[in-house]
Order: sequence, then structure tokens, then C-alpha cells
Amino acid sequence: MTKISMDTCIQAVKCYLTGNSSKNRVAKQFGIANFRFRILVAVYEKHGIQGLMASPKVTGDFRASLVEWKQSHNASITETCAHFAYPSYASITNWERIYFSEGKSALLALRQGVKRDQSRECTTTAETPGKRELIVADTERRLKKIGSLEKATKRQISEVIIALRAKYKLVDLIQALPISMSVFQYWQQRLSQPDPDEEIKARISLVFNAHNGNYGILRVTPEVRAMYVSEGRQAPNHKRIQRLMVEMDMHCQKYGKRTRKYDSSKGPSGKKAKNKLNRRFSADRPLQKLVCDVTELQAHNGDKVYLEVIKDLYSTRILEWELSTRPTLEFSTAPLERLVAHLPSTGYQITLHTDQGWQYQHHAWVRLLRKGKIRQSMSHRSTCLDNAACETVFNKLKAEMVPAKECVDASALMTTIDDWLKYYNEDRIQTRLGSIAPRTYEQRCNIKYQFYVQVSRHTPKEKIQ
Repeated sequence: MTKISMDTCIQAVKCYLTGNSSKNRVAKQFGIANFRFRILVAVYEKHGIQGLMASPKVTGDFRASLVEWKQSHNASITETCAHFAYPSYASITNWERIYFSEGKSALLALRQGVKRDQSRECTTTAETPGKRELIVADTERRLKKIGSLEKATKRQISEVIIALRAKYKLVDLIQALPISMSVFQYWQQRLSQPDPDEEIKARISLVFNAHNGNYGILRVTPEVRAMYVSEGRQAPNHKRIQRLMVEMDMHCQKYGKRTRKYDSSKGPSGKKAKNKLNRRFSADRPLQKLVCDVTELQAHNGDKVYLEVIKDLYSTRILEWELSTRPTLEFSTAPLERLVAHLPSTGYQITLHTDQGWQYQHHAWVRLLRKGKIRQSMSHRSTCLDNAACETVFNKLKAEMVPAKECVDASALMTTIDDWLKYYNEDRIQTRLGSIAPRTYEQRCNIKYQFYVQVSRHTPKEKIQ
């Protein structure tokens, strides 16, 4: 390879600075390597021609200060050469390797002009056998949520290296982990900069914690976006919120637990009605389709509490509910009696769908339906999906509410259920309603359906014991 004189290099730099050609074209014209030419231009722009003609004296202190400055400022080789007016980038790479493999003392003891034995191996591994295994073990312990080191991203590995640098040498960490020095330096520089997602992460945490971890990505996203819209700012993309929630390990973990299931089919048989709903759980007007069901919960002391709800499929609001320690007929008919007493004349057919529980086959229940001019509908035998619109309320209740076993007795459990049902109606957003709560949805329809808001308002009632 032909050696390029410094005069030729200076001539090439001046040609680039005074002309309109690119760096690559000028470097090719004068036969200079592209990377070296970029360094020469950077040195000339910062120190002038003297920076190229008079290189600094190379001593042990100069080498050590150069490497330490490069690491502390996360600087590239080009920036380091320009700062110290030292265009020999190959020497800097060699000094950096010696600094991290054998320490600062070896760099200070290096004599100028003496070539080191390149075949000489680092004594760090020989002195401490098994260090690689220790590093991998510490890394996997920090990445236990990911599952294995192979699934970790380069960013996650770089974060672990930064955390373990106080315990191990950087060269040992790079050799033991599946990452190169250049990739680590890139992420080290990225991680040292201010986090551009700090504000949105804070708002995600605010929404997630405000609902006690009940919200997942689908419900946190519209809440966070609404904050930005209310401030007149551009809302973040939903994919960005999803990515940040995955990075922050924020997801609802309350579903999928096995809970007690109350079977109301055990009891006296009556007349069964046909399935008029046929899993058509959408309604275009209030009070058109109602669903009803009963569930059982158990307190810490063993007391059982029974809950019956009547839900409107138009706004997904719980119109009425009743709590009792015994699943009697009076308990079952109480919410229907209150609903029928305040039911307005809608001008269209109202349908109430239930399962084939004994209380819904009783003549007292049928008599109340006739009084309110309500059509009766029942699920097929042992087919819970026919009443899934009501079962989902119980699923959310048992998953998001404070666990029933943490309530001391039946009275405390009833209070907790009451509070959650009010939260469900007034604050918990529903994606099918456009990510708003049932109460907000009704308020937006207040002009057209004013009577509906009045009827569905819950008033305190005396619990049946």
C-alpha cells in the first residue's frame, strides 16, 4: 500500500474545503482511505494546519488521558482524534484494547516505538477461571423476566453490562456475552441521553396505577391519548404505548384465575322460555335488551354472598343489583320489582334474558315480567355462552375487585361489591362504547334518552339478609 505524505493530505483537505466535491470523491482522487480522510478533515477544522503538521508528544499519560476522555464522553474515534489533534486512529484502537484488557498501568508503561507481542493473551481469564460462567449467571439472574439470555435484545444486554461494570471488567463482559464492543458503545451512548419517552411512561403508570392494575393495553391507550388531546397536543401512536407498556412490564394479570361458580339450576322446575336473544348482545336503543344472572362469592370467614345483576346491553350499565347471604326467591325478585316499578313506556318490546335457574322459572318471576310487559328469554341448558354478556360482568368483578377471601365477613364483602359496581358504571371504560364509561355514554345521549338516565340511576337499598 502506497504511503501518503502529509503534504498530500493537507492538499486534499484544502481541496475538499474549497470545492464542492464530497469527502469520498476527494479521498478517492488523492488515494486516501475514506475513514482517515474524515479524521484529517475533523482535525483541520478544529486545529488548523498546525494540528496536522505538529502531532502531540505521545507519552503514557497522553495515552491514558485520551482513552479516559473517550470513554467519559462516549466519543467516537473521529471526535477523539479531532479533540487531541492526533490523526492516528489505529493507535487509539490499540490503546483502548490495552486499557480494558490489562489496565491503565500497562498503558502507562508502554514505550513509544516498541511493538507489543500481539500473540500475548490476556491473563485475566487465566487468573480467574470460571469468570465467564459467573458473568452469564449474573446476567441471566437480571434477565429472569425474559426467560433466557438468547431472547434478550442488545439494549437489554447493554443495560446489564452497565450495571455489572462495577463488578467485572468491560472486556470480560464483552467476551462472555453475545454483543460486540461497537454495539455496546452505541447503546451506552443512547442510554446516557435523556429518555424521550419519560413523560408518556409517567402517564401510562398514572393510568395503570389509578385503576389498580385492572386496565391492559386496550384501555390504557385511549386514556393516555385523551390526556394529550385535552391539552391540545398530538396524541401518541397506539403502537408506541403498547411497546412502552411491554418494556415497563405493565399488563393486567388478574384474569385467568379459577373462581367459585354458583349453579342455580338445582331447584324446583317450572316453565322454561325459549331463547329469544340467540347471542345477539347488541342493542340500538336503551332498555331494548336486558340480561340477568346470579353469582356466588365467599368471604374469609366462610360466609357466602350472592349477587344478582340486571344489565342493559345498550350502554352496558348495571341497572339494578341485589346482595344477600341466601339465594331466596325474595332476593331474586327484588331488583326486578324495582325495575318494573320505574319502567317507562318505551314503545317497543323489552326482552330480559336469563339462564334456566329455578328462580327465573318461578311463577312470581314470570308474573313480574308480565306486569312490566317484558318478554322472557332463557339460555339453553348448560350453555353459559348464551348469557355471556352477563357472565363477563362477574368475570371482571372477581378479577378486578379485592379478592373475596381478603374480606373479613359478608358485610365487608357486600360493601366491596357495591363499590366496584359503582366504579363499573361510572368510571370503568368500555371499548365497545368508544373507550368511555357507561355513565359518560348515557350523558352524551342525555337529550334523546333523558328518561333512561333517571331510571338507571342506582339508589341505596336495604340489603336482604
